[in-house]
Amino acid sequence: MEGTLFVNGFLSYLVVYFIFIATVVIAFVIGFSLRKSKNAKTGTTETVAAEGSGSEKENGGQ
Repeated sequence: MEGTLFVNGFLSYLVVYFIFIATVVIAFVIGFSLRKSKNAKTGTTETVAAEGSGSEKENGGQ
C-alpha cells in the first residue's frame, strides 16, 4: 500500500513539474514572437549599428 502512495505522489509531482516547464517554454515562445514582431515594425537596432560601424571603417574612422 505504501508503494502505491509513493508512486501516486511522485506522478502527481511529475505532472505539476511538466506543467510548470511547459508554461515557461510557452512564455518564452510568446515573448520571442512578440519581440520579433515589434522589431520588424520599428526596425532592428542591430542592423542600424552594423551599418554605422561599416561606414566608419570606410571613412578611416573620421
